[in-house]
Amino acid sequence: MGTWNEGSFGNDEAGDWIIDLSETPTLEFIKATLQASIDNPNNVDFNLTAVAAAEVICILEGKIPADYHEVSHNLAPVIEILKQQQISSELKKLAIRCIIMIAADSELKECWEEDEEWEIEINSLMHRLSN
Repeated sequence: MGTWNEGSFGNDEAGDWIIDLSETPTLEFIKATLQASIDNPNNVDFNLTAVAAAEVICILEGKIPADYHEVSHNLAPVIEILKQQQISSELKKLAIRCIIMIAADSELKECWEEDEEWEIEINSLMHRLSN
């Protein structure tokens, strides 16, 4: 896991996922990413990309994470395309369910065990998703 900080976009997997999203800029791609993590809670790569996917939902709602500047050059054009699509309540519920699972019992949580900064970041994401 190539990670440089606790933020949602602070890892190689999230960066690669953003490139994949730019090639398939749909909410369905985001949904599939979230579902893959739910189906594979003990796969840190799926957990990392699901966190990035949940952040994209927040960004689409105008709730910008602190580390957005790290990926904005790649993500901003994708956000403009995704803004033309309607976020369903089912997609938001799936994102919330996924982040709850990751925060409670996942391989990603194990990787950041006892790291207060990661807990702050994942709780911030949950708060932005829920409000």
